[in-house]
Amino acid sequence: MSIKLAIVEDQELFRRLLAGLCATQFGFKVVCEAGSMAEALERVPAANPEVLLLDLHLPDGDGLDVAKRLYEMLPDLKVVALTSLHDEVTIHRIRAMGVQGFVDKNVQRPEVLRSAIEAVASGRVYFAEVVQQVQQAMRNDPQSFTKILSDREQELLQLLGRGLSNEEAAAQMGLTAWTVHSHRRNIMKKLGATTQAELMRYALRKGFVRQDGSQF
Repeated sequence: MSIKLAIVEDQELFRRLLAGLCATQFGFKVVCEAGSMAEALERVPAANPEVLLLDLHLPDGDGLDVAKRLYEMLPDLKVVALTSLHDEVTIHRIRAMGVQGFVDKNVQRPEVLRSAIEAVASGRVYFAEVVQQVQQAMRNDPQSFTKILSDREQELLQLLGRGLSNEEAAAQMGLTAWTVHSHRRNIMKKLGATTQAELMRYALRKGFVRQDGSQF
């Protein structure tokens, strides 16, 4: 299949290897490469690709934020997430946003990547098995954050999970410190957390924050 492909990946060597693989082995036309959120938002719309191969962890932002903004500019764009992230928050956001594909860069072979790109270019979806596993686990869990936390509480947990104070979180969200205090109390009660450390461990385990301290 002759597919116009854009690649957004922050590791330059890996990005160049991907571009070479997709062009020479798969026969795709690589029309754009970018290594950051800023580069992607500048270069991808001008290149107008059919499929975007997207790393989710970029040095200046979150890959899914890139996808959301590019969907607004390019309504027909198809996105394949190429990532090692498969926590519950990441999978939930991918499916809620309508991303068409997910390939686990740590365990899947190059042939799988080709199949994923061709599938989404043809209007189908392609998700690694881990996506189905995580979604099933969340459906079976009565305490899944999607069932017990509101959207606002999930948004706040991104900040509280990084250890921000009520005042710091309030400043970022345009709320009062008292409102954040009330939300924090409700969140901890719903999650069964009794200390800030427990709240932070939950946020890290589920993917509200990442190992490097960044939020999604």
